[in-house]
Amino acid sequence: MSAPSSMKWVEIDLSAIAGNAAWVRAQLPRGAGFVAAVKADGYGHGAVEVSKAVLKAGAERLGVRDLAEAAALRQAGIKAPIQMLAPVLPEQSAEALGLGVIPVVESLVQARALQRAARGGKIRLQVDLDFGLARWGLPPKERPALMKAIGLLRGVTVDGIAAHLGYLPGKNAVEAEEKLGAFARLTAPYKRRDPSLRLRAANSTVFMDFPHRRFDLACVGNLLYGINRSKSRPPALKTPWRFRARVLSVREVRKGASIGYASEYLAPRAMRVAALPVGYADGLTMQPAERLIGLGASQSYWALRGAVKLPFVGRCGISHVLVDATSCPSLKPGDAVALPVRRTAARAPRVYR
Repeated sequence: MSAPSSMKWVEIDLSAIAGNAAWVRAQLPRGAGFVAAVKADGYGHGAVEVSKAVLKAGAERLGVRDLAEAAALRQAGIKAPIQMLAPVLPEQSAEALGLGVIPVVESLVQARALQRAARGGKIRLQVDLDFGLARWGLPPKERPALMKAIGLLRGVTVDGIAAHLGYLPGKNAVEAEEKLGAFARLTAPYKRRDPSLRLRAANSTVFMDFPHRRFDLACVGNLLYGINRSKSRPPALKTPWRFRARVLSVREVRKGASIGYASEYLAPRAMRVAALPVGYADGLTMQPAERLIGLGASQSYWALRGAVKLPFVGRCGISHVLVDATSCPSLKPGDAVALPVRRTAARAPRVYR
């Protein structure tokens, strides 16, 4: 793979994503599967390309957040099961069924709308329960009434029951275990009646920190992309993402000279400063316009030229950033460096290998 002529681009290793997906699949017990979350354009990696890679590696379904994402996969010729990770509006029911997705519902209104749109045909859906994240989902105490009502709808089958916990490693593990246990208890009677029911409550962090709570259908996103928030059992995941940009200019700066917006940064010594054509519009840094990025022990961001760190100096702009290139005397305009960016925000061509 040769470097493109553009000033910034993303290199994506699909074999790394496939390897990560295969690792996830290998951790599951017999009969269980996983939904590969490809929402937000595959976390910025390209939903279509990622979908093809993870399906070959053993993913059972693809997870999307809305019908536009599902439509893009279908238009690309992908015929695999698509799991909706958020409810669709009742008026979107016909479109959802036309795309052949597996909807998730939180109300009888939604389930009835899907039944009407099916016009006598058979459909399957999942029921989503809210265990405190409060974004969508049915309160668990209302579950019996909804499950009973859906059971009376002709042609409608409950494919599974789902939940998404607000768990963060190192923050609320005890609470998460209690909620996962409650989910297991509440769904057990339905699972006994229908062993084919797919229980889904394990995202990437639950998958790692609560291996006994992976249930029938884990929903994995971060792990596919080499991101592991768990601190207890780091797997041998590969990072498929590398954002690169070319140096625009390099200049010598004297000690005490002001650098960047508002003259807030004063060079602590004679420095070589390089300008890069990447800023917070490209997903660079988490605090794009408010945080002064200085040198020293508190340094949070840097570019990489090989193994050499080039710390950011001054304020990050919307489309440029300055780095201290003193430790890399050979750096020149046109050279490529690697940069940390939020993957879903990066605006640059993707190069696959």
